[in-house]
Amino acid sequence: MIPAAVAAAVLAAGCATTDDEALSERLTARAVAGEFNAIAVTNIRCNANTEACAKSHAVKGDACLKLAIQQPQSASVQDSRMRDLLDCAEDGYRKALALQPERNAPSRISYHGGLLLTLSERRNRLDGVREQKLDRENEKLLIAAQDARREVPGSALGFLYGASAHVYRATLKPRGRDRCNDLRQAESMLKRSPPPPNELADEQRRIRSLVQQQLRENRCPRIRRI
Repeated sequence: MIPAAVAAAVLAAGCATTDDEALSERLTARAVAGEFNAIAVTNIRCNANTEACAKSHAVKGDACLKLAIQQPQSASVQDSRMRDLLDCAEDGYRKALALQPERNAPSRISYHGGLLLTLSERRNRLDGVREQKLDRENEKLLIAAQDARREVPGSALGFLYGASAHVYRATLKPRGRDRCNDLRQAESMLKRSPPPPNELADEQRRIRSLVQQQLRENRCPRIRRI
């Protein structure tokens, strides 16, 4: 006979799992309906290492990121609405990655992709701020891209965003050979990258063209093979 306390714990765990799945389904339905503002203000309390819980946080991250991207081009991170949306998106994706129980789950690719896009959007929305803050936000993108390459090496996301971040870091340095190391690292990442999905093919070509242009303009020496 199962002790009452143990039985209660089992039942509670079962209900929690059901609640997590129900929440995930509700949020997904709202996302399909385009109710992004409603999702963005939803308080997601689940912190279990389950697919459903991770997905709920990711769906909220998706909603906040979509709303952030829809903001006018003139809206910078200085704007409280933009800052709150990007904070919400970043928090959602980081929690989704932390709570996803399967390291090889296909969903991890989309979670990494959402985080990378969020950090890139935050960096690109910085306007009129000190170079030190630009560098700090770009470093966060570099680290996230490194994590993506390690966890999902078969995806081009970590390579493309990593290359983009290295090019950006190069532009924060004086013109000339001080920029060459980052530009070469970007070039290497693009060469090692798996084929990107169709929607990122143009972006890969753009970054590759930019890297080659910058290597020429900054007179970066060619790498000699021994």
